[in-house]
Amino acid sequence: MKTPEETYRRPIGEELSYVCDRLKADEVEILGKALRRGLLEIYKAVVLHDLATGRIDRKEASHRLGSRVVDRSLAGLRVPAAGRPPQRPGPRGMARRRSRRG
Repeated sequence: MKTPEETYRRPIGEELSYVCDRLKADEVEILGKALRRGLLEIYKAVVLHDLATGRIDRKEASHRLGSRVVDRSLAGLRVPAAGRPPQRPGPRGMARRRSRRG
C-alpha cells in the first residue's frame, strides 16, 4: 500500500507557477507548449496503434511521424523466432564467437 507521500499530487497551479517563474514566461505561453507537447504524444500513440493494428500502412505512418519513429516502433514489436532466446548484440567491431557442436 502506498504512503500518503507517494500518492500526493502537487497542485497543477503550483507547478505552472514554478515553470513560469523559472522560465520568465507567461502562463498562456507555457500552457500552449504543454498542450502541444501532450497532443503530439497522443497523436504518435494513435498513429503507431493504427499501424500495429493494420488500419494504416507503414508508408502512411512514416508520412505522419517520420521514418525514424516508425522504424524504432517496429523494431520494438519484432518477436524472435519461437524457441530461441533473443540474441544480444556483440561489441561493435568484433565478430561473435561461434559455438562448436561436437
